[in-house]
Amino acid sequence: MVNGRIAALFLGLAFTLGLAPARAQSPVQLSMVRKIYIEKMDNNLDQYLASAISEKFHGSLTVVLDRQQADAILQGVNITAQNTTKSTVELVDPSHRVVLWSGSAGDRSLMTLDMKHGGQQKIADHLIGQMKKAMQR
Repeated sequence: MVNGRIAALFLGLAFTLGLAPARAQSPVQLSMVRKIYIEKMDNNLDQYLASAISEKFHGSLTVVLDRQQADAILQGVNITAQNTTKSTVELVDPSHRVVLWSGSAGDRSLMTLDMKHGGQQKIADHLIGQMKKAMQR
């Protein structure tokens, strides 16, 4: 009984002094992301994505310039193999171990059967629209 109390005392002291093993951080969930860092992408797609986030999220999702402050990171997928008419991006946790969301979009509108190309702005609008729907689930 005395040995149990001593062990409990040492364990409590270890936690108090920060000597106990650190608990793993809980995994980031898509619905909990509030700050996002966007990696540099070809054709300035990153800038169009930042603009689309500001427009569609109205402050509920913030683009940060410091990767350390981000809840998640938006990055291009195989960006060198893509062209200017279609792009794929993924939102990953800060450790790059978990993909929280992934989306692909082109620069043509399916709603109006528009055959004209809309460029990077259209791609960004489609991608961020997809991401917003996924975050609301």
